[in-house]
Amino acid sequence: MIRNKPCFTEETSVYKIKSKNMKATRVFFLSIVVLLSSSTYTMAQELFTKQKIDHRVSDFHHIGIDQSTPLNYYLSRAYVMAEGKMGMMAKMSTAKFELDTLVADEVVDALLKQRILNENIVCIVAYKDSVAAVITEDADGWLLLNHTWIENGKWVNGGQGLAEDMMDAERQLAERLPSLCRDIPRIENVTIQPTDTQPFVDFLKLQTLSPEEFILQQLASHQLVINGEYHRRKVSWDMLRRLIAQPNFPAVCGTIFMELPSGDQNTMDKFMAADTLDGELVLNIFRNEQPNGWWDKGEYDFICDVWQLNKRLPLENRIKIRLVDYQIPYSQIHTADEFRTAEAQSPNRNTHMADVVERYISTKNDTRGSLFLVGCAHAYKSGMNGIASAGGDGKEQMTAGAQLARRLGIKNVFTIFQHVMPCDNSGKHQSAIRGGVFDLAFAAIGNHPVGFSLQSSPFGKEPFDGIYEIKYKADTGTYQDNFDGYLFLHPLIDEPRNEPLLAVFSDQFIAEMKRRSTYLGWDDSKNVWFGHNVSELTIDLIRDALCE
Repeated sequence: MIRNKPCFTEETSVYKIKSKNMKATRVFFLSIVVLLSSSTYTMAQELFTKQKIDHRVSDFHHIGIDQSTPLNYYLSRAYVMAEGKMGMMAKMSTAKFELDTLVADEVVDALLKQRILNENIVCIVAYKDSVAAVITEDADGWLLLNHTWIENGKWVNGGQGLAEDMMDAERQLAERLPSLCRDIPRIENVTIQPTDTQPFVDFLKLQTLSPEEFILQQLASHQLVINGEYHRRKVSWDMLRRLIAQPNFPAVCGTIFMELPSGDQNTMDKFMAADTLDGELVLNIFRNEQPNGWWDKGEYDFICDVWQLNKRLPLENRIKIRLVDYQIPYSQIHTADEFRTAEAQSPNRNTHMADVVERYISTKNDTRGSLFLVGCAHAYKSGMNGIASAGGDGKEQMTAGAQLARRLGIKNVFTIFQHVMPCDNSGKHQSAIRGGVFDLAFAAIGNHPVGFSLQSSPFGKEPFDGIYEIKYKADTGTYQDNFDGYLFLHPLIDEPRNEPLLAVFSDQFIAEMKRRSTYLGWDDSKNVWFGHNVSELTIDLIRDALCE
């Protein structure tokens, strides 16, 4: 929702300043304007405004919750936070935060409450009168950029940024506020969810292919099929193991690309060429995937199945596994300086994966299709940048899927999304796809596994909300903008858990993790070391953490 009239009128405030001497002034935000090109100077004057406040929160009388202006919103937020009313804070926040409005109140100690109420409101910067930042200064001299915008007629909490000084704040806001403004209609688009399941059910009744049959069909007609997954799902790896067991799989697929360190390709080649199955070679690859290893038993079993399959095939029909991910070579690094150098020189992971895949496909003689197994956040084809994949320059780039579709040809690359309970990359912000309507549709046809094309389907036309980090972005688009196919594998309510691959955590690897933590400086990073300080790690503690 965009407001057409200025919102910084003193008369609209339900807060009255205790001192009668202050008068808010509305001025053009000239310091941001000069950061823009001269061709947009006049337009920018009309879009950015700045309202000087220069008063502490406690200088205003608290009358009640009011979200009619950025100032009133921020004062309401401050008093709600000072009282620990976390449920009310959730109600005052943007829908995209997906906060629990029933969360219990918290006890706020006197010192924190005093800090909140003594925070100085420096000014309010607005863009198009629909998105703003309330700039405040805390007791330590930091400038807090408190973002807010209009949703359903109210100014809402949009989170905070941090700036060293006003010049830094203006630089950030010149970029950030227009971006936030573009996202506002998308937030409403995503939160308005379908209520009628019938179009989805009617479509599903016409679909006859199992997930395995569907992927085989795409491999037969596309140069590259990308299966975008949420990691460590047993039902996904079980399906893929059934897929490669299909009699005609070797006829349509000659290469499987996997999201494992490309630097370990020689180890994978040694494993695939061995006369006897040497699982320790695969475990060593898994130990190099992250500082704390990779413990996906489903993936391990899948790789072993490919080895077993190859032993039954003629040499010319065997399937190759190519590793495409980039990981810092943790096992080869010994000092903090070496790690910083390796980190600074690391490439963008999405671009690295796309480079490895494209290079191999463009030089191979095998005319069969290729299957790329990768996290879905690396697979979507829209132009949105990827997430958590930046290299040493800190810049995100388009996903591997998007890059490959553009390099190999959009019609040669087929991307697939699996039905899942979406979340962010840390496992938080879980919410059912399209409010659970997809789940209801699958249940209506008996929850039997199915694969289908998204183009022109009711599923494909829905706004994409399968990855939290991009679901509320203006450029994300629909399901069919991001993926070509959709797989339903199992009802989510009773989906079986994947068993952790505890064999990764040998005594030697536990010692190696402790060594890595020394140069990483992560000794007490419990989120990395399975809920413990690294010095405490044992196989029993790791087992308890992964199996709880």
